[in-house]
Amino acid sequence: MKAIILATTLLTNTLVFAEEDGKELHAEACVACHIATHDEAFYTRDNSKMATLFDLRRQVSMCVTNFELGWFPEEEKAVLDYLNNQYYHLKE
Repeated sequence: MKAIILATTLLTNTLVFAEEDGKELHAEACVACHIATHDEAFYTRDNSKMATLFDLRRQVSMCVTNFELGWFPEEEKAVLDYLNNQYYHLKE
């Protein structure tokens, strides 16, 4: 029973830290490159190109590549998860 509680606690903490990392990476790299204000309306506008999680994943990867950010896959995923959890709420 203690092992299950410990595993659950570690997983929850890892997800929280990953999202915080994603938020920080987004603030450092993404917001600086875009001229538009990055608020809820920016991400949830009617003409958004992000219709699926695949679209969002592709966009994050394209930005990482085009701007030579040098992020590890875990960092890309952290930003993807942050954006999806905060704004898009897209399903697999």
